[in-house]
Amino acid sequence: MRTTNFILFALFLLLSSGELRAQEQMPYRPAATFNGDTLRYLEYNYAKRYAQYIGKTVGEVLKELEYPIIYFYGEYQGNKLTGLTLGIRQVGKEPSELRDYYIFIRFANPPDGRAYNEASGRNSDNRFPAFSQKLYDFLKDLEVSGIRSNWYYLESNRERREAAERRNKNLE
Repeated sequence: MRTTNFILFALFLLLSSGELRAQEQMPYRPAATFNGDTLRYLEYNYAKRYAQYIGKTVGEVLKELEYPIIYFYGEYQGNKLTGLTLGIRQVGKEPSELRDYYIFIRFANPPDGRAYNEASGRNSDNRFPAFSQKLYDFLKDLEVSGIRSNWYYLESNRERREAAERRNKNLE
């Protein structure tokens, strides 16, 4: 029994370390390597490499982001800012989680939401202010506990690509 438990534990450690090494071996890829495909850039750098950002600061994440932030908005729990959506491509007139391209950053130690609102300049008259230096200074030292890109859009586009590939194979 002890031998079986030891073997299972050793196997678990071996598999876990292999997965971590695979994550570490995925280097950041510049936007130019995706030939203008913003969605693939987001999927690779922020969905597949998400574990590499955990424990880093928001400032470190923003240094790598090669697209301008065209809008942003916070996610709250009570009066704490738990995360931030950074829109980099807007499809319609209003920001949309279903259509736009964005990354979402979750914070390890959520700051006060009122302080965020003040730093961002967001108010009832200005729902989507420009990303400012004051906001960057407020966010840059916050620790990242999670990051993702627009999973809904990635999944729906993946399904479209697969359907197109099936159609092309049927035409051959």
